Amino acid sequence: MNDKWKNAFNEIHAEPELKQSTMDYLSDRVYSRRGREKKKIFTVPRFAAAAACLAAVLLFGGYRLYFIPTAFISVDINPSLELGINRFDRIVSVEGYNDDGQALADSLNIRFMNYQDALEQLLEEDTVEELLSQDGVMSLTVAGDNDAQSSEILEHVESCVDGQQNIHCHSGNSEEMHSAHESGMSFGKYEAFLRLQELDPSITADDVKNLSMHEIFDLIEEYSEDQNNVDDTSSSGTGSQSGQNNSSGDSSCTGTGSGADSAAHERHHGSRHDR
Repeated sequence: MNDKWKNAFNEIHAEPELKQSTMDYLSDRVYSRRGREKKKIFTVPRFAAAAACLAAVLLFGGYRLYFIPTAFISVDINPSLELGINRFDRIVSVEGYNDDGQALADSLNIRFMNYQDALEQLLEEDTVEELLSQDGVMSLTVAGDNDAQSSEILEHVESCVDGQQNIHCHSGNSEEMHSAHESGMSFGKYEAFLRLQELDPSITADDVKNLSMHEIFDLIEEYSEDQNNVDDTSSSGTGSQSGQNNSSGDSSCTGTGSGADSAAHERHHGSRHDR
């Protein structure tokens, strides 16, 4: 009991036993109650801290669910950029991989849009429309860790550009994507570089970094024709040569395990010869 209460009791004239019993009662009823209230007060901050930790975990988990890309679309024509797509099919990142690509990325307002709407808006951009109208060649490459989502996105991308003869659709993989970024390229351009390097192993990533997709596909076609000419002169002209020619055409239009259909194959194959 504090001094204030003690002084008050000292001023009361009563029997000592009555004073003592009264003080015991107050100690039991008042101070014990205050003790319980203090205990509750100390319990509230602990509960609030636990709630804050839980909220942080939920927020962080929600952040990862929404803002971490699970699939990508590489868009390459002369500008090169990549669209990061979350598990809810929303655009959560737009990153340029050359100066033109960064300029195009900065001009777009497609974050948090559904990727199908975002792709349509991108294809309607003045820069892209002008390049395509000038016989530019665009490559759209889909990659991601979730095969089901990547295949579905590729199908929608192919449907979106159906009928546009100078747009190629491909699938990629995460390993190629990481290698591409280490080389300073989008993975769509990197995939085209790998096809070109198969035809001429002396070509390096630095040789193609600043080339447009039109120029890269022209080189692929040129080296393919040279290889076919070499095969023609060194073979007997039997049906095996025809099979080699068909294989050369197929390699530039189908993805690996992507679900790309035969219509996309024909569209891509035709676009290389109609430019």
